[in-house]
Amino acid sequence: MESQPVSPGFGASLQLKDCIEELLRFTLVSSIDSTLEIDLGLSKDYCSTLLQEDPSDPFPNSTGLSEGVPLYPLYKRLAASLYEAISSEALPRTENKLAVMQETSSLKQKEEEWASLIREKGSHLLNVLKSVDFELHVQEPYFSLLRNGQKTVEGRCAVGHYNKIESGAFILINKCLILQVQDVRHYHSFREMLEAESLKEVLPGVDTTEEGVQVYRKFYSEEKERSNGVLAISVKKLVSQPSIDLSSMLSELSYAGVQRLLGFVYTAGAVSEALPPPTSSLISSFMLPHNPNTKGCTLTDGARALSKHINRSSDRYWGSFSGNDSDKNRNALDVIRNLITRSCWMNVHIVPPHGVVFEIRVVNGYGARWSKDGSKFIGLLEPYMEDGHSKGWRH
Repeated sequence: MESQPVSPGFGASLQLKDCIEELLRFTLVSSIDSTLEIDLGLSKDYCSTLLQEDPSDPFPNSTGLSEGVPLYPLYKRLAASLYEAISSEALPRTENKLAVMQETSSLKQKEEEWASLIREKGSHLLNVLKSVDFELHVQEPYFSLLRNGQKTVEGRCAVGHYNKIESGAFILINKCLILQVQDVRHYHSFREMLEAESLKEVLPGVDTTEEGVQVYRKFYSEEKERSNGVLAISVKKLVSQPSIDLSSMLSELSYAGVQRLLGFVYTAGAVSEALPPPTSSLISSFMLPHNPNTKGCTLTDGARALSKHINRSSDRYWGSFSGNDSDKNRNALDVIRNLITRSCWMNVHIVPPHGVVFEIRVVNGYGARWSKDGSKFIGLLEPYMEDGHSKGWRH
């Protein structure tokens, strides 16, 4: 049922980029509530994190494109990368040539396998979507009832493109569920339709015809109903669904493949099940007071870290560090925001003595580290260099 019923969209204009995000969200939600037809191979907690919002997002106006630490909800970045990979038949490029550490020798083979998988599964997904003749939006609970087969008849006013729907047509519901039309029957009114059809197949859970008429009255006026008549569109769920193709792809990509699509590099010591922390957590821990028990000291952990690095770079990458604590904190915040939004190298890996860390780097090698969940800021990073410790990382 639609809140503002309009003619259905034609499938000929359907593009993968228009439905991949909703299709991925639907697939992840279905995996979490155990209604997915196949095993996604990703834990429910992992799927939940991919769907998680960041209510304190410090970059609300970001486009969410490939550069920088992925914003929450992460599934949107993943969907964009999947679309790029399927469209180009290749994995999205990442900046993995930074001299930070050697990538694992198996990386190239893994990437070839992932690219081949995406070409195969992506091609089948595109073909499934090409078969679509019409698009409709259906509200809950009726979408779920169509999905599980309890609802087999969709009632609509006979307006616009609805009149072009015929037996055998394929309809994409809510950009994620494909149904095939079995028959289309015409009636003068919703009351006549509900009396002729099985009420439990049109509106499962509704007990009387009068209640059913009132359901449709929320969406269609009595005048519109009288002027156009009503259609009872009998439908059946297809065995081949876009969510199954996407699930199969994600299952074989597994955690490491999903990480790659989110922009991670794959190195020795990498934790493949990890996801990037919310950017709000990265900023919050960076801005924690360095000496909270010292009266009059308002310098943040991030500003204290910046004070150690300010003179190490001959090209003055870190900028200025002058003024009062408020000025220094503001300068430090500008630095970390720049690193977060422009990073091209990202990893969750083991770094002694800190253990598992989340690390980012920009193209010229500067970066920052946090604890795995972003709750603790560890420090800023200079570009990798031979004997860096003995040289005090001055360059």
